[in-house]
Amino acid sequence: MDGFGCQLAKLDDDMRFVSGNISFHRKRSADPYFGQVATEASDRGFLIGLSLKGRHRRRIFHSSNRSSLHDFEESSIYVRNFADDYKADLDGQFGFALMEISGAGLEEMAGGADLPAISELCGETAHRDAMLGGMLNAIFSVADSKNSSNSLVVDQLAAAIGVHVIHVYGKARCAHDTGMRRRLSTLEENRSKELLASRVNGVVALDELAEACGLSRVAFIRAFRETTGLTPHGWLTRQRIELACSLLQGSKLPLSTIAATAGLGDLSHFTRTFAKATGAAPGAWRRSKQS
Repeated sequence: MDGFGCQLAKLDDDMRFVSGNISFHRKRSADPYFGQVATEASDRGFLIGLSLKGRHRRRIFHSSNRSSLHDFEESSIYVRNFADDYKADLDGQFGFALMEISGAGLEEMAGGADLPAISELCGETAHRDAMLGGMLNAIFSVADSKNSSNSLVVDQLAAAIGVHVIHVYGKARCAHDTGMRRRLSTLEENRSKELLASRVNGVVALDELAEACGLSRVAFIRAFRETTGLTPHGWLTRQRIELACSLLQGSKLPLSTIAATAGLGDLSHFTRTFAKATGAAPGAWRRSKQS
């Protein structure tokens, strides 16, 4: 059994990664008779599940010998409080994206998003959340690429998902706007840019950037974008493209070497990213500058 009561032998996909305060999981099974999942009460916090495909049904058992039947379509959600026992019968093939968030993680996410303290999450079972579905499909797609240069993209998507979860499923749904648009100081801006530039061909974590400026992840992304007009990943990608241009024009290095040196992944990813930024493939761009 895994930590959610699933039989591991019946899972066809079991992926996990952590970003910030959220532990992301993806569970898939082609077994139409998966059976029952059950977990005992614990202090782990909360779980939000989102169906990645439709035509899944589950009967959830409640206290006092009651149960409820739910049909899940694509992007339908459920919310679990780990403080309660959970038991459900699963019927039909399924694919779910899961987000586990501790109580302390909820408080930190709410504080970073300038929202009131959130004590718990709640939501209507089998309610459809297309926006959350889109963001989760995006973050798993990036994570599946296993491209280390995309670590900032994962962190930024995770921060956006956290804000959405707090806004939509936080029990205190009274989000407030202070009216203040926080910018980085000159020192903070230079510090974060220097840190990003020093890792142009490596990996930099959003937590490291935020900590260097004494901000939460969400607050740092907002402040950086307000100050520079770009997200941290967008700014870093621009530096990588500039380095690639210099190497293309001033050296005879093969494209694969330039891609690695500039932190732009493999040749396929390099070509797509470079063409999107410049309007030309790397090889064609190099030839145009040499003619």
